[in-house]
Amino acid sequence: MATTIRQGFVTGSGAALDTVTSVSLANTRIRSVFATGIGQFLITGTSTDARGKVKGNNIRFVNTTACDANEVYFSDLGVAMRGKVLVSAPTSTATIAVFYG
Repeated sequence: MATTIRQGFVTGSGAALDTVTSVSLANTRIRSVFATGIGQFLITGTSTDARGKVKGNNIRFVNTTACDANEVYFSDLGVAMRGKVLVSAPTSTATIAVFYG
């Protein structure tokens, strides 16, 4: 099944925004991530349903001083995110590109 891959972007922490439409990413699958900066990154896409069950996933990784840029690819199915996709970066100058669809 074909899908269109789009890109979201964040500088520092906050909601990932589509680079074309400037709409917050939500309820999607993340296919890959490219990040610059040193420290721990957290990408969260979770929501709680009416029964109190949490759905969605978190992606956590660390960039070290030896390698301050990181590109992560996920399987063909990607990582399912439910609710708004939020990024927590180690510094305000860190950048995160999220490829989704």
